Amino acid sequence: MKKSNIFMTALLGLGLVACNENFDPEKSPQANVQESLLKASDITVSSTTPDAINLADYIDAETSAEKPISIGVAAVKEGAMPVNTILKAAVEVSRNADFSESVSISANSMSDTQEITIQPGMLEDAYFENITKNPSTTQLYIRTIMYTVTGGEAEAIVGKPGENFYAEKTVTFTPLNKLTIAPAYYIIGGPNDWAGSAADRSIKFQHSGEDVYIDPVFTVIFDANAGGDTWFAIGDDQACDAIGAGDWTQLYGIVGGDSEAKEGKIARRTELGGDNSFCVKAGAKKIRVTIDMMEQTFKVEAVSIADSYYLVGGPGSWSSDKSQKFAHSDKDVFEDPVFTYTFEGNGGTGDIWFAFGDAAALDAIDAGDWMQLFGYNGTDMSLSGSFERRNVLGGEYTFHVDGKAKFYRFTINALTMTYEITPLNFSEYIYEAGVNNDWGGVMQPLYCPDGNGTYVGFFYAQDADWSDGKGAFKFTGAFNDWSQGNYGTGSINADGLTGTLVDDGGSGNITVEPGFYRAEVNLAAMTFALTRINGIGIIGPAQDGGWDTDTDMTYNPETRAWEATVTLAADEFKFRANDGWDINWGGDNLTNLVQNGKNLKIEKAGKYFVQFFPLCETKSYATITAAE
Repeated sequence: MKKSNIFMTALLGLGLVACNENFDPEKSPQANVQESLLKASDITVSSTTPDAINLADYIDAETSAEKPISIGVAAVKEGAMPVNTILKAAVEVSRNADFSESVSISANSMSDTQEITIQPGMLEDAYFENITKNPSTTQLYIRTIMYTVTGGEAEAIVGKPGENFYAEKTVTFTPLNKLTIAPAYYIIGGPNDWAGSAADRSIKFQHSGEDVYIDPVFTVIFDANAGGDTWFAIGDDQACDAIGAGDWTQLYGIVGGDSEAKEGKIARRTELGGDNSFCVKAGAKKIRVTIDMMEQTFKVEAVSIADSYYLVGGPGSWSSDKSQKFAHSDKDVFEDPVFTYTFEGNGGTGDIWFAFGDAAALDAIDAGDWMQLFGYNGTDMSLSGSFERRNVLGGEYTFHVDGKAKFYRFTINALTMTYEITPLNFSEYIYEAGVNNDWGGVMQPLYCPDGNGTYVGFFYAQDADWSDGKGAFKFTGAFNDWSQGNYGTGSINADGLTGTLVDDGGSGNITVEPGFYRAEVNLAAMTFALTRINGIGIIGPAQDGGWDTDTDMTYNPETRAWEATVTLAADEFKFRANDGWDINWGGDNLTNLVQNGKNLKIEKAGKYFVQFFPLCETKSYATITAAE
């Protein structure tokens, strides 16, 4: 149970002591005090706590003078109080009815009074420092713990610790409104019209979704002005509404007025007495702004993304060697800022340590400078988070994994400066799911023979009335089960046949011209590559064209087979695609046809109906039956 104790150990002082610890029952502040000779039934406390406590009624705004908050009046059964003993009280407050997160506040001295009070300033500090910094009105639970102090030193709790409480009350509590943090902030100006950006509020800061008083940090990345310097201000909804009424003074600007400052304090223009706008000089492509609305601070950065990034360490060497290059699409790095590198685990024989850097960082290694590499940002490394250069972090902050997974995929977003490490243990098959098979209802497997995450399979990309004439599909990690992987479009390259994947239920469908395709999916690098199969034919002396000319087959989307009715001699044949030998099938028999397999054999000449089902290695097969 998480509690904070502001009741002083000596119990006689009026100071406030706060802590945030997870106490077990044997170590809780109350359990450390011995039980009083005064029984719990020997004392009553009549609650005098008001139904509503508004600290503005108890603390003078001009003089800061305080009026005590009455909690209750204690009464002790006649003759029950031990000799040379006085009462002492601690008032416990919480936003939870079960007091699982609470704080204890030392009450007034009761040496010459039976009334229990607390100072509003102590309640305010305890609330903001231990419960929440949110100044909104809320429900607060209050209860009192009674102690006896004998001879000015020996303190003891009345009743059993954690069981006996007095003057229990639920109140409506309003702290002093020291600081208001809005739920949303926006860039005003920047690459857009100033008034228009206030109206549409299109450049919105990102936030974690936590209570803004717990996490007061907001971040935004936006395009710089392509035509010169980028000037902007920051506003909340109040400021944007005011602009609509012609009032620009509610915007936030820079304290001190240095428009090109990279970090500092912010305040509303009403306090600054001027515009005090932000400015990033021409040349930046994107701008990142971070604001801490609790501290009222800002940081402005011109975003730079390298063309390439490289892993240092890991399975490779700790050197400037650039062989461990991250994979990236063929798009501009600002359009697609995601880079990926996949490396093997070590079977759990020890942690694998690594960093990464751009070309400049690796060149710096040759000069003896390792601080240009990137490390994780934070006190503890996790499998996802943010990163920064070591020289900014002030240390190495080296990434590491336990090595137990077969592979690890390390993904970085160079725009948002975030990373994700995904342990990978690849299954033998994944599956295509699209219009052609009712989104996974019929098995269309892709096969990975060696566990390295590269899968190959064949299927027909079929269009639908909603797909603008394109075949639409995705990939799943298990047959007819989207929970084991939902791989859709990350980006598609200019050729329309290759691109990157993301594992996300909200990912887009992969769309191509309708037709039959060979698909190669690399789940380690999260990429895909498609080869259009314009036709499949029967080749070899069993048919009229010999080994030079195919007998073409026709794809039947109903049976999902390539089909032909053909007269065949008692001789050898194979299947091949696109009138070439890059993709061909053979094998020991028709039940397991593989790439570059053995020649097949027709035992008896005749007219046959041939069906070929090119699914993937281990699953491809054919049937040959006599035709009329």
